[in-house]
Amino acid sequence: MAEPTRPDVLELTQQLIAIESHRLCEGREAAIGKYLLEWLTARGIEASLQPAVGERANLIARIPGGEGPSLMLCGHLDTVPAGDMAGAFRPKVEEGVLWGRGACDMKGAVAAMACTLSEVKRAMEESSASLAGDLLFVGTVDEETGGLGVKALVDSGLRTTYAVVGEPTSLRVALAHKGACFVRIALTGQGAHGSCPEEGVSAVSYAARVVRAIEEELRPRLVERTHPLLGSSTVNVGRVCGGTQPNIVAERCEIDIDRRTVPGDDAPLEEIVRLVEGVCSGVDGLGVEIDEMEMTSVVPHTALETPASSPVAEAALAAASGIDTSPSPVTPVGVTYWTDGGHLSEDGIETIILGPGDIADAHGPRDRVAVRDLEAAVRIYRRIVASCLGA
Repeated sequence: MAEPTRPDVLELTQQLIAIESHRLCEGREAAIGKYLLEWLTARGIEASLQPAVGERANLIARIPGGEGPSLMLCGHLDTVPAGDMAGAFRPKVEEGVLWGRGACDMKGAVAAMACTLSEVKRAMEESSASLAGDLLFVGTVDEETGGLGVKALVDSGLRTTYAVVGEPTSLRVALAHKGACFVRIALTGQGAHGSCPEEGVSAVSYAARVVRAIEEELRPRLVERTHPLLGSSTVNVGRVCGGTQPNIVAERCEIDIDRRTVPGDDAPLEEIVRLVEGVCSGVDGLGVEIDEMEMTSVVPHTALETPASSPVAEAALAAASGIDTSPSPVTPVGVTYWTDGGHLSEDGIETIILGPGDIADAHGPRDRVAVRDLEAAVRIYRRIVASCLGA
């Protein structure tokens, strides 16, 4: 790696995009973790790889400070695969916009956070200043496929007072996000010949009744559970699969549900169990199994809510309001998607979500971020560090 110079966030983002780090590539996040490790250590920043999921490792970089409040800048190193995005790993800049897989979600924020640490390190060396507490940058693995990286981070005992998670918020300060509970309802009936369906019990027919109850009973209740930054709780029937062929009474049917919660909307699984029991209990020959799916059960996908009076929230709002971005990020917002921040917050870390890029561009063929927003992200993160840690 070349001799370090003042970091260019655009250049670093392009380098990170060119390193594939998704579930279909060999080594998953290994190459990008190694690259960032070398990039940071070349700039005199203490960094290491912490085993997280098998051989996959989180990246942890630290600038030590005093015994005061500490701050974590957190971003995930993995992306979704290329999908139908042409040239996904050949980053290009067109009319001030950087295109490539992960530009938005979230290698742009990862690069901005790494550059922030580099700038803080340089400023401390030039002024002999010190931080009130530790400043960390953490790059997690597995965020796109379940969140095992952030779980390993929390389980390791690593703690900070505050955290900023760099998911795309268009540089708005997000103080809340929804929780998620993915549920599978498996119905088991009794097969029979399709010409005499009364001799069997159709799992598909009862699944249809369950879906109708979700739409007509559960959904209206959820609309009434609202949050000022997040809107209402939601439910989505994402998959129904059952039966084998038309002339056989279906012996099995599965329903997969995406249930999103707002803070205070507790026990979503138990509520679904009660709903299904109301439809299916007492039916001879019909079996029911209801379980939360691994993607949200192994790492609990709890909702996030941080008060606007939190020091990190106040610091972020002040920092972002002084940046020339559009729309002007002067008021807090909420985001409907889940982030690693939910698990950090559950662990007692005051957490906000703030990063460049628009979530509407994530995961698809328009994965992109404005160059000016990458540069603004570094300035915002740098100001948050100054406010929270005093340097």
